[in-house]
Amino acid sequence: MTEFGNAFDLSKLSGEEGGNTVSAWLVSGDEQTLRSYLKLSEQVPVLMLISDDSADSAAVKTLLTKTLEASEGRFAGIEISMTSAPQLAQAVGVSMAPAMLAILSGQPAPLFQGNIAQEQFLQVLSQVLQLAKQNNITGTVKLGAEPEKESEPQKPLSPEHQEAFAAIERGDFAGAKSSYEKILVEYPNDQEAHAGLAQVELMIRLQGRDQTSELEAAMFGADQLIASNDAEGAFEHLLGLFAERIDDREAIKERLLKLFLILGNDHPAVLQARRRLASLMF
Repeated sequence: MTEFGNAFDLSKLSGEEGGNTVSAWLVSGDEQTLRSYLKLSEQVPVLMLISDDSADSAAVKTLLTKTLEASEGRFAGIEISMTSAPQLAQAVGVSMAPAMLAILSGQPAPLFQGNIAQEQFLQVLSQVLQLAKQNNITGTVKLGAEPEKESEPQKPLSPEHQEAFAAIERGDFAGAKSSYEKILVEYPNDQEAHAGLAQVELMIRLQGRDQTSELEAAMFGADQLIASNDAEGAFEHLLGLFAERIDDREAIKERLLKLFLILGNDHPAVLQARRRLASLMF
């Protein structure tokens, strides 16, 4: 153990022995590597550092690397450079570096931005481990070969979907929204387009915070909770508004249904929220 051993006591949170291997405690991420680490986060909590060439980024990277080495494989680490891969940073909603996110079950959640003291850093990561344990993400990693990258989907994206995805990658959420809306005019039953549209609308709301009404301002709390990987909290927030604001129920229900699309109909939080919504409606 290093100097972090006493401060970062992992014995109380010991996880399952994992067969996952990584090429380094902190790997440099491109699109394929990020995809493989999103998959890995279903078993092991992943720490993502968004960095640039600043001294603050170098300090956070040093702290993160030492902590990963001391954690005995309880975390996997990936670094995304805003200099070489700005589109990946934009895809997870980060515009300034350094920034740290945790990824659990494929869902990134912001932890902090800027430099941070070691004691605060370790407290944050202890909370990540607790949350991971609550979600049964208790595997470990060891140094070795790079984890197997997720294979490309066999079915290629249509040109229309490629156009929307390319707009998201370059941070043009309005352009992506327009592309998905065009797809749905021609193919109204395209579920991938419905989900994509719901996702970019969420990104636009989080980015611009265009709260044009008091109702939008009230519903914005759910967007923030979804972005923080708290789906249950987001749905509970909207269901509370649905119960209280009889005249606004249609708009609140529509927002709920769009957030359901983002997570998918099989997500436990979605199934629970649907039952609650049905009980409130009838």
